[in-house]
Amino acid sequence: MKKRISERAADAWGVPKDVIMNIPRLTISGDKEIYIENHKGILEYTDTEIRISTAMGIVRVCGKNLVIDRIRLEDIVISGCFSRVEYEI
Repeated sequence: MKKRISERAADAWGVPKDVIMNIPRLTISGDKEIYIENHKGILEYTDTEIRISTAMGIVRVCGKNLVIDRIRLEDIVISGCFSRVEYEI
């Protein structure tokens, strides 16, 4: 499989791929908080489902009492009680 130039550069320079390639990074703390970096915006937002656009597809968070605690250009923090996190490609 051919690697993109940006992926080869990340490997060569020892830089994380998500920094150069704008790959989303999810940090999940138990079932109570998700930190999503490198997003492109919110597609859907209810208290049971949040869909976030990323360069690699859509991140779908499902659960109860979901709340967006913080949204900035580079990241989003979601809290609530999560039942599942999915990628839609």
